[in-house]
Amino acid sequence: MATIRRIILFIFIASTALIAQQFTAEKILQNVKMNFDRVQDYSAQLTAKVDMERLRVPEMKVKIYFKQPNKFKTESKNTSFLPRNIFDLNPGDLLTKFDAILMGKENDSEKVYYKIRLISKPEKGKPPHESFIWIDAQRWTIDRFEAYPQEGRKIQVLIDQTLIDGKYFLPVKIFASFDFDQNTDSLSERIYNQSRMPRKGSVELRYSDYQVNTGLSDEIFEKKEKRESEKK
Repeated sequence: MATIRRIILFIFIASTALIAQQFTAEKILQNVKMNFDRVQDYSAQLTAKVDMERLRVPEMKVKIYFKQPNKFKTESKNTSFLPRNIFDLNPGDLLTKFDAILMGKENDSEKVYYKIRLISKPEKGKPPHESFIWIDAQRWTIDRFEAYPQEGRKIQVLIDQTLIDGKYFLPVKIFASFDFDQNTDSLSERIYNQSRMPRKGSVELRYSDYQVNTGLSDEIFEKKEKRESEKK
């Protein structure tokens, strides 16, 4: 009986320890943020290919700058074709702008991911939106993102991360695909047809020439007009 009691006690202690080690969605996102916060600033060269229905956009070369907590700038014309929320996905925003629910773990042939459901927090005049992210359980990077911004619309983003300077994981390639399932009876479809916006397509972003934690000045992110008016 004593042996059985010891076995039961051991199982209880082991199961309690396992529960204590389980991650919550908030803890996972905190780990992602802590990992990303090591990057105080960076600049990089961005090559963008846009393949969208009803749009013809030549390949673009864009210089981008980032500085914590949320400063972001591009140096190129016609960047309006590039959805900023794709290449400016800040982990800190996920903790403040969404309610997160851990859906479980998923495995592929090489990695283990945490799948998290995100629901946008209530905002006056805006309906809540649902999205999902997949986080590398070892590197604490966001490797996949799916969003459903409107009825029938789907955005899927795949992110390849690379190790920069042997210290920082940052995107080396982002591939985003956009899809729209037609429903001729829906109001959004009728509006969509009238606006002649593209239904389907993709955007591919490739990063190169990273410069990380070089101490970028805040002036880089200020508008040119503002800087010139202050000099006068």
